[in-house]
Amino acid sequence: MKIGVKGQGAIWLGVLVAICVCVDQNGAAAQVPSNDKNVPTLAEIVERLTQAQWENHQAARPYTVLRDYELVNGRKPESNAQVQAEISYSPPDTKEYAIRSGSGMGERVVRRILEHETAMASSWQESALTEANYSFELLGKESVDGHDCYVLKLTPRRDSKELVRGRAWIDEEKFNVRRVEGTVKAPSWWLKRVEITMRFSQVMGMWLQTAFVAKAEVRFFGEHTLTAQDVQFRANEVADETQGWQPAGVAGSPAMVGTGVLSMPWRRPR
Repeated sequence: MKIGVKGQGAIWLGVLVAICVCVDQNGAAAQVPSNDKNVPTLAEIVERLTQAQWENHQAARPYTVLRDYELVNGRKPESNAQVQAEISYSPPDTKEYAIRSGSGMGERVVRRILEHETAMASSWQESALTEANYSFELLGKESVDGHDCYVLKLTPRRDSKELVRGRAWIDEEKFNVRRVEGTVKAPSWWLKRVEITMRFSQVMGMWLQTAFVAKAEVRFFGEHTLTAQDVQFRANEVADETQGWQPAGVAGSPAMVGTGVLSMPWRRPR
């Protein structure tokens, strides 16, 4: 079954909606020396970051990815689930998906995620790292995967499930988003706390979201964790659909910056 951006049904009550971010375990950011003339101002970093996101969106080409999902129940390992889906993106704003394997609760969770992701493909600017959505603070510099990055504090400008309260790591050379981490507003009483993670990198010449982890503490049912890993990636310009698959190289879920929206129906009230 394939579902496009148009004609999506409403997501049922009790759905977790969150942008996925990537957690940094290396501690506090190193402070940027005030006398370092090579460090741009915060305004310059945000301007270059905004421009990079727009250019990446404009440069996107059609692609298809095979993605493995794993849903882990912290209290009931026997209910853990694995699902595989095929997701196709067609610029500028259309996504389709098909569930290839998986059933039960895991399949329902992944289907809700992908329904929301396809619906948000045309609204990527609503969650992008821009001054329209966030106020920023320069915390310092850190290295991410061997790349020097500016670390920005993110404070949402409005009360929205789509925005992250946390930090972002911005590549010092290209001003692309490499990592984001934080928490999001829990959209339901059932969720006590939502922590999300996201990672970005270059895939076949495009700057894409390439990993996510989402953790939610569900009242009465404990912690649930959802992770995703891309196992194969193909540019859709390839005429023969059986050819052109490549290993993804990095765990994750490719999506343009600002469109990696996660919707997770952990529990529906009885």
